[in-house]
Amino acid sequence: MGLLLLYAYRSQAPAVPEVDVTRALADINSGQVRAVTIAGSKATLVFRTGATERTTVPQPDTIVGRAVADYNATHPSQLIDLTYESDTQPVSVIGSIILSLLPVLLIGGFFYYLMMRARRGS
Repeated sequence: MGLLLLYAYRSQAPAVPEVDVTRALADINSGQVRAVTIAGSKATLVFRTGATERTTVPQPDTIVGRAVADYNATHPSQLIDLTYESDTQPVSVIGSIILSLLPVLLIGGFFYYLMMRARRGS
């Protein structure tokens, strides 16, 4: 049970609000967005105020990218940066599990060492 809780805690994503695609498009068209980063099926919007939002886009993205291109064409003085990134994760699920279990294994090994040392002493 503890291992599952530890894994769930480690795999939490940062608290970025998730919004609908229609709201993201409305934010883009209203000029509130400074930059858009599309990675796989997720698009992250960075607002001019510094806030961020995330939305899910269809594969391949034709909606958000087109909206940014249309906005940039009609508002050349206030461009939105559009960036595409690969969707690969640097650490796989197995690597995440191993990293989550490492502290538990180290603590268990330490207690095992203490128990063996105490057994030899008595």
